[in-house]
Amino acid sequence: MVYSDELIFVVPPQHPLARESRVSIRQLGAESFVAHIVPSPYRDKVIQAFEKYKTPLHMGVELPTLQAIKRFVALGNGVAFLPEISVEDEIARGDLVRIPVQELSVHRKLRLIHRKTGTLSHAGRAFLKVAESVAHNQGGRYRFQREKIGVPGDARRGIESGTRALQS
Repeated sequence: MVYSDELIFVVPPQHPLARESRVSIRQLGAESFVAHIVPSPYRDKVIQAFEKYKTPLHMGVELPTLQAIKRFVALGNGVAFLPEISVEDEIARGDLVRIPVQELSVHRKLRLIHRKTGTLSHAGRAFLKVAESVAHNQGGRYRFQREKIGVPGDARRGIESGTRALQS
């Protein structure tokens, strides 16, 4: 694993919820969400959480890129759930505000994967060294951590994750 990321709720700084230290899913039932047009398991988890708490999820706008979603939200045109890694700069600049949602915690691990029995190219080995160096120097969500990952149909050979994870 090379990085540990989280799906976070963001609003523009002028939004009434921006002053809250934490919100519940039920508080979000009247909000207009800006969503990514591409379905994903993370989007499904958000939809399921809203269904579990019997709260409407208004996704009136779907955009093709995370960059477009960030800009749209920063301009005051809605709120969004986005990967933390994609909004770190906007939060640091004050363009967006992160607000924890009590009932929703969606984490994802980003991995580099290679065959355990395969040979990495020179470029592949160099890239792993850079990933390891970044993890060592940056710390936080970056971590260089080897994992064995079982893959159905390939159990006899196995696949090894040659990544280091970024996690705080």
